[in-house]
Amino acid sequence: MQLEFTAPDFVEDSSPEDIHERMMQKLPADIDDTPGGFPYDFTMPAAIEKADFIQFYLVRALMIAFPQFAWEEWLDYHGMQVNLTRHPARKASGIILITGEAGTEIEAGTIFCVPATEYTPALEYSTNEECIIGEDGTVSVAVTAVEEGPASNIKANTIAIMDEPVDEITSITNPEKISGGTERESNDDFYDRIAEEYANSRTYLGNDIDYIRWAKEAGAGDCIVDACYDGPGTVKLVLVDTNGQPANESLLEDVYNYIVSPEDRTRRLLPTACAKLTCVAAVSKPVNYICTGLLLSEYVSIPQVVTAFEKLVKDVYREAKKEGILRYNDIRPLVSAVDGVEDFDTFLVDGGMVNIVLQSGEYPETGNCEFS
Repeated sequence: MQLEFTAPDFVEDSSPEDIHERMMQKLPADIDDTPGGFPYDFTMPAAIEKADFIQFYLVRALMIAFPQFAWEEWLDYHGMQVNLTRHPARKASGIILITGEAGTEIEAGTIFCVPATEYTPALEYSTNEECIIGEDGTVSVAVTAVEEGPASNIKANTIAIMDEPVDEITSITNPEKISGGTERESNDDFYDRIAEEYANSRTYLGNDIDYIRWAKEAGAGDCIVDACYDGPGTVKLVLVDTNGQPANESLLEDVYNYIVSPEDRTRRLLPTACAKLTCVAAVSKPVNYICTGLLLSEYVSIPQVVTAFEKLVKDVYREAKKEGILRYNDIRPLVSAVDGVEDFDTFLVDGGMVNIVLQSGEYPETGNCEFS
């Protein structure tokens, strides 16, 4: 996470009034410096412009000079110095099952939808390839969300309609959840990757830190390295996306291709001595939270507190998987860390004040958050 910028001492005492007062003190003794006089009014605009330059433009120039404080395209430039690029938003993807008259052709790019509700618009998904309904009256086809971002991550059995209905198609569903949609990489997350590059000398030896770095460069949110899982020269990567959800097939393929580069061995990162790389999705370990007696400031609501808590707890998950245990005392303070939370009574993890043990390949996932 990026640091909070503190302006240097020389920026102090640089308000328009401070600067203008110093200008008036430097006038010759025989020049009128009273308010409303010509010298006074003539020099005030210059004082305002100088203050603006110091307090705004000079401060921003200092901030963008260091990745700890830079943002957006300026942080992207710092990433380029260590051969890193910011991850764009990703589209969710998955499989849908179509039922209808045998032989019905469905073109690539056909749109299927989650119906709109009173509060949300319809979510659209496009077929990746042409398909034909088989003799059993069904066909499965891969789809990708039309829009980028996590809003298109949906539960199973929620896609139910077509954008343009076809009489020969009688039903549509997604047997499994559609996942993998992520937001554009945030400044904080991108800075963390940049900081890791500066902190760790780049190697291609195939150390655990190398595999974790490569997986994140390919778009993974986190990675568990299982070395020699199937004998010498084998490595298994257990992956989650940037939402903390198990990686879908698209992300698994991206990570594998990025490290192995089967189409171009000159770009291969996988050490030659490594005979086999396997990428698998993490097994979710749902963790439920209960917090009662919340005392909140007037400008914050419980849904906002839950959203902020879910974001903070992801950082704890990353550390927990390294030790194989999610500690109650690491999570409880996060509630107080949310802006607007003044106090609370009870906080429970999976119904108690307990630590959660994580088995190999398990990754914690936020389940229900019952905050009241």
